[in-house]
Amino acid sequence: MHYRLLVTDIDGTLVDSNQRLPLENLRSIRWLISSGRLFTFATGRTEESALPFARELGINAPAILYNGAKIVDLERGRILFERALPPKAAREALALVKPLSVHVTLYLNGKVYVEKIDDTVKEYMRKDRVSCIEAGDLQDFLGSIRNTGLSPTKLLLIGDDAILSSAQRAVQQHELPVRTVRSEPIYLEILPLGVSKGEALRILCRYLRIPLDQVVAVGNGPNDLEMIETAGLGVAVSNAHPILKQHAGFIAPSSEEAGVSEVISRYFQLASFPA
Repeated sequence: MHYRLLVTDIDGTLVDSNQRLPLENLRSIRWLISSGRLFTFATGRTEESALPFARELGINAPAILYNGAKIVDLERGRILFERALPPKAAREALALVKPLSVHVTLYLNGKVYVEKIDDTVKEYMRKDRVSCIEAGDLQDFLGSIRNTGLSPTKLLLIGDDAILSSAQRAVQQHELPVRTVRSEPIYLEILPLGVSKGEALRILCRYLRIPLDQVVAVGNGPNDLEMIETAGLGVAVSNAHPILKQHAGFIAPSSEEAGVSEVISRYFQLASFPA
C-alpha cells in the first residue's frame, strides 16, 4: 500500500515522557514531508499548546485538536471544522462533578479557563505548555456568557482514577448529549456528542481528498481507538493502553524509543535518515 498521510497523537506517542520530541522522530518526519507525503497530529491539545510542535516539525496538513472537536490549519490560523458542547449540557456536567475532588478546565474560544490556578493546574500548564485564566466558579462563568453565542469546546477533568471513574459514571447515567473519554490516566474529557479523533480523521481526509486506506494513524490512549480503527493502518506504540494494542495492525516501539520513526521507516520506505 502506498500511504500518503501519517497522523500521530502527541503525548505518549510522538513525544517522550518528558514532553521532548526524540531526534529520530524529528528527522524522519521532516524526511517524510520532504518526500511529498503529508504529516499532522491528532491531539487533545489546544492551538496554543500544539503550535510549537507544528512549527518544529513543519507539519503540512491541518491538525486535529481538542480530541477531534476542531480541525485547524495552524499555519494560517483557519478553522476547518469545529463542534462545541451545548451550553446547557456543559453546565449540567459541571454541576454533576462539582461534589467530587476533581479539577475542571473549560476550553472556550481558544482559551482555557479554570476556577483557580493551584499546583495541579500549574502542573497541567507546564506539561501541556498552555496558559490558563482564573474564572472563579465555572458554572457562574458559563452563565455570564450565556448571551454571547459562545459555547465551550470541551471540559477536561483532572484527578485520580477512582474519582474520574465516578465522574464518568455520573455524566453517563444522566444521559447528557456529550461524549466522555479517558485520554490519560489522570484526564477525563467531556466532548461534544459524536466527536472523536476517528470522525475528525474522516473529515480531514475528505478535505485533503485522500482515501482512508492511504492513511497511517499512531496512538497510545483509549481516545485514539476510533482513529486507528478508521485509518488504513492503525498503529499502537508499545506503551499504549491494552485496548489500543488489541485493535492495532502493528505495535511500534514505545514513545521513549522513537516509535513514530520506526513506523515511517517500515511503512513509508525510509531507507536512511537524511544527513
